[in-house]
Amino acid sequence: MPTFAYQSINSNASTNHGVSASNSQHFTRMTHNHQAANQDRWHLIMPTADGLDPHVPIHGPAQLVAQAPLGYMAKGQHNNAQFLSMIEGKARQTHQHLYRSLGQTCDLLVYGEMDGANSEWSSMQQHAGGLVGSSSTGKACNSFSVHAANTTQHQILGSGMGWIAIRSGNVNAVFVHVPNSIAKKESESVIFYRNINNLLIQQGYGAIDLVMGDTNQGNDSFTPCALSVATGTLFRDAHTEDEVNPFDSYQRSFTGTNSTASKKYDVAAYNTKTIRVIKVDYISQSTPVSVNGSDMAAAVTDHMGIFIDVAK
Repeated sequence: MPTFAYQSINSNASTNHGVSASNSQHFTRMTHNHQAANQDRWHLIMPTADGLDPHVPIHGPAQLVAQAPLGYMAKGQHNNAQFLSMIEGKARQTHQHLYRSLGQTCDLLVYGEMDGANSEWSSMQQHAGGLVGSSSTGKACNSFSVHAANTTQHQILGSGMGWIAIRSGNVNAVFVHVPNSIAKKESESVIFYRNINNLLIQQGYGAIDLVMGDTNQGNDSFTPCALSVATGTLFRDAHTEDEVNPFDSYQRSFTGTNSTASKKYDVAAYNTKTIRVIKVDYISQSTPVSVNGSDMAAAVTDHMGIFIDVAK
């Protein structure tokens, strides 16, 4: 029963894939300010230990904090080293929240819009897991970075504009950041997924079992429907609730996973013929920060992350 996590960060279209391409981007700032508009304590911070492998569960109570003030993530407020430290902390939080949500450690953690081969992101291997591999079609926002506790248990099957496919155990998982130019066009999205599915089959790996990531879809049923048409097999959204309740939030729900919580762009869609979903969950865009000596939360990206435990 492999467990997967996917998290997009918010990067720009720079051909420089370093941290500056992701530091306090427009939609990240929008996300933070949207969450900070409500100053109730809502974000749960799990205990972590930087000296230990990030997959090791750290036992202890969660801390409930409020969002840092409006403007905290404004451009120029944090240098690249400070922003990188926030992303590193977010990675460790991801592992701890996933363990508590799914009851197992994370087998594979994939980042969208991050090029793990860039030296400026090399420290992520200590906080997210060893680097299985990375891919990019030229721009920072088109990159992927794949991390795992045991890098030998996963194989990258292929990649292209907006996707990377990985075989983990016997599961063919495709992680996506669907290009905006096709994301809401049914016929072009069908071609996008059909080409990936055909490539995996032609290479002898079999059909897509799972798709996770930032789909930029036009409505909640768009991606499962496009995948069903593309593969000739019924796909479903693993998350069936009307509201999104991230595991790291307390008594605060959202109507979407994007910067304004208005659109469900981030999904996990599964092949009903090959996959059984054990559990699916979300994690918010925020991470722990210190503001004038007080523990608070700040958004470091614009899209929620996804956890899933599946059996094939």
